[in-house]
Amino acid sequence: GDLFGLGKDGTEFPVEVDLNPIRAGEGFLVLGVIVDTSERKRMDRLKDEFVSTVSHELRTPLTSISGSLGLLVGQWSGKLPQSAARLLAIAYKNSQRLIRLLNDILDIEKLESGRVVFNLTRVDVRLLVEQAIEDNRGFAEGYGVHVQLDAASGDGEVNADPDRLAQVVTNLLSNAIKFSPADEEVLVAVEKIDDIVRISVRDHGSGVPVDFKEHIFAKFAQADGTNSRQKGGTGLGLSIVKQIVERLG
Repeated sequence: GDLFGLGKDGTEFPVEVDLNPIRAGEGFLVLGVIVDTSERKRMDRLKDEFVSTVSHELRTPLTSISGSLGLLVGQWSGKLPQSAARLLAIAYKNSQRLIRLLNDILDIEKLESGRVVFNLTRVDVRLLVEQAIEDNRGFAEGYGVHVQLDAASGDGEVNADPDRLAQVVTNLLSNAIKFSPADEEVLVAVEKIDDIVRISVRDHGSGVPVDFKEHIFAKFAQADGTNSRQKGGTGLGLSIVKQIVERLG
């Protein structure tokens, strides 16, 4: 939890305490440093508010642009010269990518500020996973990847928010699909171990580099910059997964 200091006037302020042992002759001394973090916290809050405000403001015009481009792609690309149709498709694809990024930023901001309401109910995990696989089949086909539910998967009910749990599975699936070689398989399994239900998503991609494993749940973290950028990720998917799973207990 957060630590707070108490000023002479009775006001509380956030602090960080750092303790460093120093060898002094036969024994040890401890150097204690207490830092007032009020200004840093204020700057962090301003930064978060700025990102949130900009994201909200951008979403409306971007949705309009993406919708218009989608109509053009659907109705007019066949009547345009090939070079123009290709440019239109690129513009549409990237407008959708921007919307996904904005939605991820707004999601993580709401999760971190505790403004996401979780509606808990009994959820059949296998059914939810099967539906998530079906919903992402088109996305997988775009990468030439096959998504399968492990035949040995069991049944199990959990107390969870079905929409948020589906979001977790979708984020894990999209990661696995994007980093799988074409014609490979992504295997999803549901296991019931005593009173715990475990969902696992396994791909045959290059895996996570050892020195990056401790950072995979950090915001905007991407292992290999060039490869990740080509795959079109936001670097927020696993951070959102972690936040939701922790909130669901």
